[in-house]
Amino acid sequence: MLNARPVLVKTILAGAFLMFAGAANAQCRSFAKNKCVPELAPFKFNESFNAAQLAPGEEAEVKLTFYSGQEYRVKVCTHPILGEVNWKLVDENNKIVFESLADNPKPHFDLKAASTVPMKVVVWVPTRDTGDMVHVGCVAILMGFKE
Repeated sequence: MLNARPVLVKTILAGAFLMFAGAANAQCRSFAKNKCVPELAPFKFNESFNAAQLAPGEEAEVKLTFYSGQEYRVKVCTHPILGEVNWKLVDENNKIVFESLADNPKPHFDLKAASTVPMKVVVWVPTRDTGDMVHVGCVAILMGFKE
């Protein structure tokens, strides 16, 4: 006879994890919408939501396409619990187009695309000696355009 208890416990834990992940994503989306999107002004948010929950030492990247003749603003917005983060915009050859470092942060980067180009934003959270507690926070990568 099989013992169903371990299976039940694993199922409950998996369900709780999925609920927590969904709640964290909803909180991150709300944070980005309420705090970060207004900071894109006078550029219009392109409605593409790119965000992740990151901890110190972690990295994320997002691929973006910039269309010829269009003016853009790229912004990385982080939850205050993380402090400033490092981020860079790189072209398809991994050449750095723009870089913002935590010790000298820049709020955003504006550009006008001369041709349609794919690029990626790479964000990494610096490690800090804050004791045993690890803080996880929302990092949103936003793109706006001028109409």
